[in-house]
Amino acid sequence: MTSMTARSRPTDMSHRTDRRRWFPRLVRLRDLARSLNHLHRKVDHLMATQADLDALVSRIDTAVAGIRQDIADIKAAHPEIDLSGLEERVAGLEGLDAENPTAEPPAEPGE
Repeated sequence: MTSMTARSRPTDMSHRTDRRRWFPRLVRLRDLARSLNHLHRKVDHLMATQADLDALVSRIDTAVAGIRQDIADIKAAHPEIDLSGLEERVAGLEGLDAENPTAEPPAEPGE
């Protein structure tokens, strides 16, 4: 058998020294992964919320257009009925849409 001298023999503490160097990095990577997962969950929730809002806005727009058409049909069938108040209310709803135009998505970097 070969005998090891004191200089060539690995110290019992060498594995601890290596662990002290890489362990904080692993902890930091774990924390970053948790933060990233948290952000992904938030984005998923926001996207679902945005899809719900888009569907609701579409339903409201369809309803307003339907009301506008109903008013036009009633006016055509019964011109003697004054529907100006109702038309003003519908115009107010359409005006709200004009006040809040669809937001343009931000330009991608480099475009």
